[in-house]
Amino acid sequence: MVMSQRNSRFRMGQVLTVLTLGTAVTLTGCGGGTVSPNQANGGSGSSQTPITIHVFVGKDTAQPQAQVQLYHKLTKEFEQSNPGITVRWSTYASASEENTTLQTSLATKQGPDIFELGSTIVPTASATNGFHVLTTQDWLALGGRSKFFPAQLTMSGPSSSQDIGVPEYMLPFDLVYNKKLFTQAGIQSPPTTWTEFVQDAQKMTDPAKHQWGTVMDPSDPYDPWHIGWVLTKQLGGDFLSSDAKTATLNSQASVQALTFWFDWLTQFHIVSPNSLTYKSADELHAFESGRIGMLVMQGPTLMPSLNTSPVKNDYAFAPMPTIPYGMTSLPAGGVPVETFVSGQYLCIPNYVTGQTLQATLKWLKFVTQVPQQQAFFQAYGYMPANLNAYNNYAPLDTPTMKSFVTAEKNAYPTPFSGAWGNLEVIYGGVASKVANEIATNSYNAANIGKYLKTANAQVQASLQ
Repeated sequence: MVMSQRNSRFRMGQVLTVLTLGTAVTLTGCGGGTVSPNQANGGSGSSQTPITIHVFVGKDTAQPQAQVQLYHKLTKEFEQSNPGITVRWSTYASASEENTTLQTSLATKQGPDIFELGSTIVPTASATNGFHVLTTQDWLALGGRSKFFPAQLTMSGPSSSQDIGVPEYMLPFDLVYNKKLFTQAGIQSPPTTWTEFVQDAQKMTDPAKHQWGTVMDPSDPYDPWHIGWVLTKQLGGDFLSSDAKTATLNSQASVQALTFWFDWLTQFHIVSPNSLTYKSADELHAFESGRIGMLVMQGPTLMPSLNTSPVKNDYAFAPMPTIPYGMTSLPAGGVPVETFVSGQYLCIPNYVTGQTLQATLKWLKFVTQVPQQQAFFQAYGYMPANLNAYNNYAPLDTPTMKSFVTAEKNAYPTPFSGAWGNLEVIYGGVASKVANEIATNSYNAANIGKYLKTANAQVQASLQ
């Protein structure tokens, strides 16, 4: 199945898969070999003692063979330059496996030596107090914090003194549009405000041709919060209070944001009614058919799919609009957010100690160095988190990549809360309920506020 960035590999912070562990843990990595409980537990030993580290990464469902080839190459290079250290790796692919492995590993103090976690799962991991807090010396051993994009570091931990995650790569979001449909509609440039977005979408909409200005996927279990949170932040709100202790899903900004999203269908008629049942893959398929003008909140990992689709010569990326609908500037408290901080982080459990801990830090330094960061980009399209990877490197020096870098500079972190994953699911449930109302001709825009109020109470309970 073709995946968008939101589905490619995993939904950031929601679907991180891991192999389920029993109490007596023996792990087999895709890279070959096994990791015994003693090895995985990070036992100490002399510098001459052979060390095996187990790296647990997300399975790339879109390009699994490319992942296998890349990790074979990386582990070989690392082992050659670090005699005595053997790397074994394996993949995970479901939220249930992720939760089971995290809980079991932390409880038994046995399991992977390095977990790859999405940006919105790092807060959950941090809340367990089960992961190694990176010291100043650790960061220096990795090459320093300054080598990473500053925005990515905002999701490494609740504060710079409590970081548990090392940025591995980033996945900023942009708007992707059909240049051919833009030209046909006489549109000169991508929209910078949501008013322009609606107007442009209306120009490209022609139901008789099954052609629509944009597309949405309210039946997807996770995607709705992406656009909902961005719109809410632009309006001056958020889903949680600044101290992450109070849920604010029912704020005026939040209600206005979700209402506007559904207005695309109910008021502006710029999306097909079929969108009500769409999930992420359906949304992407619709765009690739060549009959959709714009698709919001998409990233660089979409490109391999687009490049083999009917729109391979007709698409381009641009920054997301930042000015709310009906306005000419941001309202009080509004921020020009184009994307949330999104990406993958490498975290070391507390049960990893001694020589094994030092070996894991060497691996983290290795994979965040420029050659390896560029290799991730070549294999998957994942954008380097290392700033220096962009210097004098032609594949990343293109208008499209520069657009994503610009988006990253306007990225804002989601609230650092262990309840965020649950919030995403609850918000998705609201979107699905509203979509069902519209589909059954029982929609009342006022119900959005009621549903968000109920959802807010659920999120507040999870915060407590």
